[in-house]
This record gives sequence, C-alpha cells and structure tokens, in this order.
Amino acid sequence: MNTTWKPSEIIINEAVRNDPVTKHILSQCAGIPVRYASDSNSATVKKASEILAPLKGASKLSQVQAGKSVLYISPALTGAVDKFTIEDKRMMCPEFDRFKYAFNGCYYHCDWCFLKATYGARQNFITVRAEYDKMKAMLLKRLNSTSEPVMFDTGEMADSLALEHLTGAAREFIPWFAEQKNGYMYMLTKSTNVDDILELNHNGHTILAWSLNAPSVSQAFEIGAPPVKGHGYFPPPGPRLFSTSSFSGGALLVVG
Repeated sequence: MNTTWKPSEIIINEAVRNDPVTKHILSQCAGIPVRYASDSNSATVKKASEILAPLKGASKLSQVQAGKSVLYISPALTGAVDKFTIEDKRMMCPEFDRFKYAFNGCYYHCDWCFLKATYGARQNFITVRAEYDKMKAMLLKRLNSTSEPVMFDTGEMADSLALEHLTGAAREFIPWFAEQKNGYMYMLTKSTNVDDILELNHNGHTILAWSLNAPSVSQAFEIGAPPVKGHGYFPPPGPRLFSTSSFSGGALLVVG
C-alpha cells in the first residue's frame, strides 16, 4: 500500500551530496530535477529552487502550496534530536523528546495542519535529514543520560511515514530502537506507507499511531491523505484503516 508520490524538485545540501540517504532518495526519483544549496538557510534553499524562487512576494497560500512539491535533503543538524518544553503552565501539552528526521515533512494539504502556520512561506519546502549515523549518535547521547525510558516523538513536525517510500527512515530506525534498552520511537501518521516495515524486528520499542477523522470530514479537509472510509470502523475496507490492521508493532494506537 505504499504511496507513489514524488516531489517535483529536489534540493540537496552540498554537504550530503554523497550520503547514502541522498543516493537512495535519488534512486527513487529518476527524472526529477535536482538542484544544490550551500547551506540550510531557508533563503538559500528557496533561491536554489526554480519552483520557489519565482514566488518571492506571492501570497502566503500560494507559497505554502508550492512548497509541498519541493523536497530538501538536509544534513543532520543539532536540532534533529531535542526536547520540547514550554514555560506557559496553562498549556496541556507535556514536555517530550523529539526526533526530527523530517520537518514540515508532509505533502498532504490538510486544511487544519498547524505546520502551515508554523513554517508558512518562510520555510515552505519539505525537509528530510540525511546522515542517519550522526542522528543515532544524538539519540544515544540522550539515552545514555538517563536510565529511565525515553520516548522520541517523530510526528510533531512531520507525518512519520508519508515519505517512507523515499527516505527509508522507519526501516532504518525501527530495528535500531529495538536494540536500545530504554529507547522508544513514537510515529504519528495518516499514511499507508507500511509495506516495507511490516516484517521488521521492533521488540516492542516502536508505537505507530494513525490519526483518524470521520470519512466525510477526511474527504473534505484532509486533501491528499489516504482515505479513511473502510476497514473496521467504516466498512467497506479503506486504505488507512487497512494499514492499521496490517502493522504488528509493539503497540497500536488509533486516535481521533
């Protein structure tokens, strides 16, 4: 049930031109125009893009929509692994650890997506990080700092599986987390990109959570996301719910 979505343009940071992740993505995107950027500054990336550069000064909506077609491959910068904290105690969201192997990392056009407001026209392109070994070192540093269990959220700034058919991130990190005594990975998704992870050894250290809405709501407002209508709650079978029944991970959470 893997998706066939491809970007219309790929921008590669010069530092990861020859990284295995970059090479894998390019192997899945034959014929897609490729440009290069010297750094990860948003202005630099957009200037390198033949899709985004001409839109300077255009409406925010048109820039956000265009950014959904541009994929930027970034180095594993320091912020790939961090901890979300907020001083305002009125907020119900707790502090949590984040593993951001992608950010603004979703090509769906869901009307209510907070990423549109978070990144807006300033950083409107989809970003995925290469240098998986460097990110593993960052994760280990955090895990070695405590004997307590640590769960890393991968789905705050991205759909955790939407780009899996291009990046192979889940295939890389699910088995890795399976070997970590106190490390767990939480993946939040609307995607059906599960074909390549069904047989992976997870050792109960990966949690997949599918975001679901009523079929009529999803059809109207979750533009580009796999249909909800079908299997289980909404017969007859539909792609997104079929994926939830296919995955045999350590835990399965279906949220509204």
